[in-house]
Amino acid sequence: MLAKTEGLYLTSPEASVRQATTEYLKLLARTCARLGGRVLVFGSPFQRNLLEGVTTAQAMDFAAEVFKAAMPTFAEENVVLCMEPLTKKETDFINTCAEAVELMKLVDHPSFVLHQDVKAMLGAESDSVPDLIHRHKDICGHFHVNDTNLLGPGMGETDYHPILKALQDVDYQGWISVEVFDYSPGAEKIAKKSLDYMKQVLSDLNAS
Repeated sequence: MLAKTEGLYLTSPEASVRQATTEYLKLLARTCARLGGRVLVFGSPFQRNLLEGVTTAQAMDFAAEVFKAAMPTFAEENVVLCMEPLTKKETDFINTCAEAVELMKLVDHPSFVLHQDVKAMLGAESDSVPDLIHRHKDICGHFHVNDTNLLGPGMGETDYHPILKALQDVDYQGWISVEVFDYSPGAEKIAKKSLDYMKQVLSDLNAS
């Protein structure tokens, strides 16, 4: 959400930067609503990394301040903001679902929910993806499917049968979005292979 912006930063110690970031998030919420959207995902690893001299606890407070101030606009626009944990390869702030939940408790608003990403969970969590799905079933607002090889589901070694079964078990009703980072096979091929694989997994689950 903050990629390729200037003067915006989630965990900045500068109050003016945090205020500008808040106003930008409000603008994105309004824009999303005008376009018919209802979900925004906050990743932006390079705009949330800990700056020199800023502790994790301070960053939590700074981030909570930004999100809390933006939430009334998200609520007014009927848009939810999903906080995305990412691996330590990408950022040093909010790497696990538990850390995202800690931030969510500070913000304390129903429009600020959890985003779960399979690659990130596989790379940062000690618990299994199905366990994390079950644990956070009431607060997950969006779900990314991908593989640790940076391609789509079915294009690597990750078995999606237990993952999609867990989503079925908790009656997840949100979007399941393919997010890849290696586009070398071509976007159309990635989309088709990912969709075909997930359809096959669902067919297997429904047949069992």
